[in-house]
Amino acid sequence: MAHNEFKEHASTHGQQFWPLRHLDRKRGDGAQCEAVLWDLAGQQPDYRLIHALFLEDADLALVLFDPTRNDDPLQGVGFWLKQLGWERVRDRVVAGSGRSAHEEPPSEARACQTILVAARCDRGGARLSRQDLEVFCQQRGIGAYHTTSALTGDGVEELIERMKDLVPWEDKPATVTTETFKRIKDFVLGLKADSRRSEVILTPAELRQRLTRTDSAWEFTEAEMLTAVAHLANHGYVTRLKTSQGEPRILLVPELLNNLAASFVLEARRNDRGLGALEERRLLAGEYSFPELANLTSAERYILLDSATVLFLGRNVCFRETDPLTSIAYLVFPELINLKKPEVDDEETVEDGVAYSVSGAVENVYASLVVLLGYTHTFTRRNQWRSHARYQVGNGLVCGFRREAEQDGQVDFVLYFGLGVTETVRTLFQSLFENFLAGRNLTVMRYQPVSCSNGHALNRAVVREQVLSGADFAYCSRCGKRVDLLNSYKAIQFPKEDVAIVEAQRRVADQRSHFEQVVFRLKTYVTEQKITPPTCFISYAWGTPEHERWVEHSLASDLVNAGLVVVLDRWENARIGSSVPRFVERAGKCDRVIVVGTPLYQTKYENDEPMGGFVVAAEGDLIGGRMIGSEAEKLSVLPILLAGTDELSFPYLLRGRVYADFRKSEAYFDTILNLMLTLYEIRPRSPVAVELRESLHTRTDKSASRILRAAASA
Repeated sequence: MAHNEFKEHASTHGQQFWPLRHLDRKRGDGAQCEAVLWDLAGQQPDYRLIHALFLEDADLALVLFDPTRNDDPLQGVGFWLKQLGWERVRDRVVAGSGRSAHEEPPSEARACQTILVAARCDRGGARLSRQDLEVFCQQRGIGAYHTTSALTGDGVEELIERMKDLVPWEDKPATVTTETFKRIKDFVLGLKADSRRSEVILTPAELRQRLTRTDSAWEFTEAEMLTAVAHLANHGYVTRLKTSQGEPRILLVPELLNNLAASFVLEARRNDRGLGALEERRLLAGEYSFPELANLTSAERYILLDSATVLFLGRNVCFRETDPLTSIAYLVFPELINLKKPEVDDEETVEDGVAYSVSGAVENVYASLVVLLGYTHTFTRRNQWRSHARYQVGNGLVCGFRREAEQDGQVDFVLYFGLGVTETVRTLFQSLFENFLAGRNLTVMRYQPVSCSNGHALNRAVVREQVLSGADFAYCSRCGKRVDLLNSYKAIQFPKEDVAIVEAQRRVADQRSHFEQVVFRLKTYVTEQKITPPTCFISYAWGTPEHERWVEHSLASDLVNAGLVVVLDRWENARIGSSVPRFVERAGKCDRVIVVGTPLYQTKYENDEPMGGFVVAAEGDLIGGRMIGSEAEKLSVLPILLAGTDELSFPYLLRGRVYADFRKSEAYFDTILNLMLTLYEIRPRSPVAVELRESLHTRTDKSASRILRAAASA
């Protein structure tokens, strides 16, 4: 369709991109209409993690299948239909809120137009009759069915004509553009098509320079050029990127970024320990062999690696985790973890019985749930296995969920809890779980435990199957009793008293997601600039469990995630036989000392109690030596206030110095970022510092990539 000829292609890796000139037209109002075709790799299941990031705002979808397959010619079609929103299960779920099961879904839930395409018809006869396929399309709301052969060209022209009819050109808002825009667009498309082109990423200045070379009399403003680039990006022709310092760049080959993301997934799947992870240092050092990065400059490689990673972090497809003992940081993809949960579990848990069936674009749902629940203040990620995630709350209490079953476009979950977990915690975990699901365009059904009148529990799979088939009853497999299912399932709802708590936790998870992207960009900058991470000794007082947990699991862990070398007693002195005095001496040798100010710290520092001899006092002596030394030595001591006031919580020599204030949890991410910048000696007003602080408060833009993009301009 793109080249008017047959070309032998290897299986698509990630995505490919073509302007589709056959669909170009001029509207009655004078708007010029253009379309872009995206070809997505369909054979490799792991690619589906990538497709879920780029399916939004499609105007038309061609769902291809091989009609000559003996086993199941339509295998995989169901997955794409659910990704595109056509499945009628959505209506059945909406019916739980009072809507008829045969009623059209709400407008925001409707899918783009879809054509079912039987490809390779030259390879042999179809295993399904045309009548069967037309019934299949009618039942699922598919706009058309066509048979084609790329080799012979059979059916291709007919398919293109049907595509012209189905693209909603009249509904597309027109973008008013100038002659300058058209000239810039034509030039950029010419650059994209030039096989001799060496650069794939340009700065705005480089683009302007090339444009002026074509016509020395051509006058245009910087704003006109950047507006044109923005329109091209919106229509899928280019992608706007930023360097780790926040400088704008223009990617001429947007599919290159998408394909690099696909290579990330394949490499993470190959992790030799089954962790579904990439090592961050190796990633930034270019030690992974990604074909998309071949022949690029080092600057281009950094930009693409940074952009692909931030894309995954922004969509919660992966999370960053650092081993505190080795300081090795990983990008972990929960969907790709191959580790099996041990058959013998050292923690006794009981299932709550609440289960969920989720349908639609479900490819990254499991990964997002794993990541977002671990980003809340209340629940800390503890373990992940294949299809199984566990969290800790309070003093070792366990909450978790597992993926019970999965098929094309549908996934089932069940929650479970450890012994001793209170009803309040259960309700919060369940509410957060549902809230994160509700934030996506999905069909979600909650199933309560069902028992017959004799007390026999019905199998959840049987209940789901009956409900999805439209039945409102089931029979007990043990005693044969009929069981009413009308009240066993419903659309998820939140008790009013939990809404404020759930929303607060969700905001924290959202902030944490942005923060992880910012930290990765900071590490990219540090790596590019070859900044040596300083060693940071943390001096704090034991005795308040809440403060101890905060120092280890928030402060120290986040600093390590940012690539800083942290010296913490809980990590250093955990080994039997460790020397506490030798550890204390390190307070005098590390590059920086972070003093966590609390009233208890001040008490232990003063060491006035008869049975004293506190470790804090010994650390304080070494810190005091810095404070009476040179100005550089004084600046190596960084006070942070966790509780109390500076007068009540800091030694006298630290009072009056600027400190980081961590007393307000809502300002945590801003404060910890400023601390990181200070530790790396990055000036507050430097471009990279300004960019990182702004990024922390900028919502990640959803990708506007489409299967087929339709754009109108006048």
